[in-house]
Amino acid sequence: MRWPIALLPVLIALAPAGAGAAPKPRVTAEEDSAIRLAFERGKLIYAYDQAAWHGSDDLEAKMPDFTSKVGGWIVDGPADAPQLVYFDRNQDDPHSVYVASFRGRQIESARVLGESDDRVLSPERKALIAARRAALDSLASAGYLRCKEQPFNSVVLPPERPGAPTLVYILTPQSELKAIPLGGHYRVEVAPDGKAGKPRAFTKSCLEMNLTDSKNARPGALVVTHLLDPVPTEIHVFSAFAAGLPVFVGTRGGRVWEVDGAGITLVDGKRR
Repeated sequence: MRWPIALLPVLIALAPAGAGAAPKPRVTAEEDSAIRLAFERGKLIYAYDQAAWHGSDDLEAKMPDFTSKVGGWIVDGPADAPQLVYFDRNQDDPHSVYVASFRGRQIESARVLGESDDRVLSPERKALIAARRAALDSLASAGYLRCKEQPFNSVVLPPERPGAPTLVYILTPQSELKAIPLGGHYRVEVAPDGKAGKPRAFTKSCLEMNLTDSKNARPGALVVTHLLDPVPTEIHVFSAFAAGLPVFVGTRGGRVWEVDGAGITLVDGKRR
């Protein structure tokens, strides 16, 4: 029987464990590689996005007029200890304006840089800034779906290995705490030579999921269908972290995956 996808969290929670439980659905080697990569990317996107959010609040407190002085931001480093840099408006040779180091989501150290400080950016960070600019230009020149009037957020992931592209994520912002956007997110791959590829959309329409019901109660999970990929993507991982809820993703062939802070698990592997 093919259950309505909205009932899946309830059915999974009620499923019997032990000897009578159904065998664990099988994941192919290709799927396993894809979901591991999606999870690591999604976790890093969330960490970088959180660093930018908390860092911007701190920068605003230290420099109330910062929006007129900065040209943007980048984050790098590992997910558990990211570093945030706001840079100035000099497009030819940008310099640091503000730097912050994090331990998880907590600021460990942060300061606005003065003229006597070393404000020179490393070649690697300049490349991230250039990739961000190239990706935004690529999105602007393409026909893309805009889901909100607010400016996009952006997250730049450094190359995963030498010669690999820089991944720039252009994200619809979460404008209220009671809902989270799952549509209007893009990825642009920027080659080592600085050339940006065509933006990849993660959905074909705007989609926003409520995090509370009419009685202001939170659901136990979010449930979505995704037919553009055979497995959940980094955006589903990012959304699960951002919502603080598991996300059940129905993909092609009736396969259902659970995405949460621990990873991506295939919970229904039947190909209908």
